[in-house]
Amino acid sequence: MDQFPTEHSQRKPSLRRIIWTDYPAFYASLVPVVSWIVLLAWLPDWRGDGAIISQEARPFFLALAALATIAGLCVLVWRIWLVFKLFSKGLQIRGKISLVDIRRDHGWVEFFYIFDHKEYTSRIEVHRNARTKGLKAGDLVVLVVDRTNPRRAFIRDLYLDA
Repeated sequence: MDQFPTEHSQRKPSLRRIIWTDYPAFYASLVPVVSWIVLLAWLPDWRGDGAIISQEARPFFLALAALATIAGLCVLVWRIWLVFKLFSKGLQIRGKISLVDIRRDHGWVEFFYIFDHKEYTSRIEVHRNARTKGLKAGDLVVLVVDRTNPRRAFIRDLYLDA
């Protein structure tokens, strides 16, 4: 497990792959959508019997949906920025998966690697999809590692389109 001759990843991550693989990004993208669906579903009662949310409580729920949207979008933008930054400035390193723990819709993938003559262990929280279901302990992978914070790394191929 060592550094590749090229410093940066030659390919750029896919926005679709980031959202579909990175669980914090996936969850952050759902928060605004779900909060507005819930709000809009509860405002009017489509049967004509009145609203589920009272007139007095509507500003609170509207503010809650707006705050959830802002928070979700901030986390989503931060995660996308982080992945793109690592792919543009990070180093490609060979690593080995030590643990895959994916239950229901998400889980963890833990891996270890050597950077600057030191061994590091890192893990990422992933959304369960076809690519992450195929990972298993012992797999050799290509990582993209942050030079300034070597504990931060991503499994390169999870974020690239095929």
